[in-house]
Amino acid sequence: MTNGIRALELSSDPLRRILVATDFSQTAALALERAIDLARSHGSEIDLVHVMQPELPALAAPEMLAVPANYEDLLRESCQEGLDRAISRAREAGVTAAARLEVGHAAQTLTDLADQLDVDLILIGTRGNTGFKRLLLGSVAEEVVRTARRPVLTVHPGDERPIEPLRRLLFPTDFSPAAEQALSTATRLLAGAREARILLVHAYQIAPTIVPVGGFGGGVAPMLVENAQELAEEATQPVAHMLRERGFDVDVVVEQGDTAEVVTRLAAEREVDLIVMGTRGHSKLRQWLLGSTAERVVEHASCPVLTVHEAGRGD
Repeated sequence: MTNGIRALELSSDPLRRILVATDFSQTAALALERAIDLARSHGSEIDLVHVMQPELPALAAPEMLAVPANYEDLLRESCQEGLDRAISRAREAGVTAAARLEVGHAAQTLTDLADQLDVDLILIGTRGNTGFKRLLLGSVAEEVVRTARRPVLTVHPGDERPIEPLRRLLFPTDFSPAAEQALSTATRLLAGAREARILLVHAYQIAPTIVPVGGFGGGVAPMLVENAQELAEEATQPVAHMLRERGFDVDVVVEQGDTAEVVTRLAAEREVDLIVMGTRGHSKLRQWLLGSTAERVVEHASCPVLTVHEAGRGD
């Protein structure tokens, strides 16, 4: 592994500042509780943010809806009351917290504000949906995961498990710069948590282009699979060694298969507390057509997911 991965040993400062997005839903309340857990452990400050969108949604018959002349004032007052109640919860828990009421496009406002405040983490709840299994976010949370330049921790509806203390963390790696940055953030979250166990996961796939036309009886030659497995296992060793040197218990899992499927299955089987993974920027069209691995993990994981955007990569 490169010297860059070993340099991450220094990235163990505690989280200083956490931005928590709220829409006053039950899932947003869970996100705030997770932020309180982290703030207590790291001595962090919390910025609780609601982005108000005063424009009314498009209606088939807008004349049927009576809108008071002071609608925006009433909305602002209601949002401020919701923020005040939430901020009281944080302060009662002994956490330093400030409330911010903003107006604008929610995801962009949140990500821009996170940069302005120089926060270490954005915490946001996903939406619960019926019919499809958490069919993604399609929403503010999805856009924040895709575009934020700061690490984003997503909390799913109904997931009331505390994050602190972190005992079991799953870190999938493809040995990319994005994965290295995710590992750096993981070590910050684990600052002081010397008894934490890290599940280091690498999922690999054998490109169909290396199989000759006609294939090997419709499959892949066992020798290719064995070689790929050995190379993948060898590649994980420097990362595992570095983490073990820092005092963490590390289990390594190398499997052939789709990364999102492998990660979400292992997270459920091993009952991990948190998945930490890197994500690379790409166009909205490509995301719509394919979806990124990180977004698919956020969509289907059974636990909170921390995504870390690769620095210097735009959309």
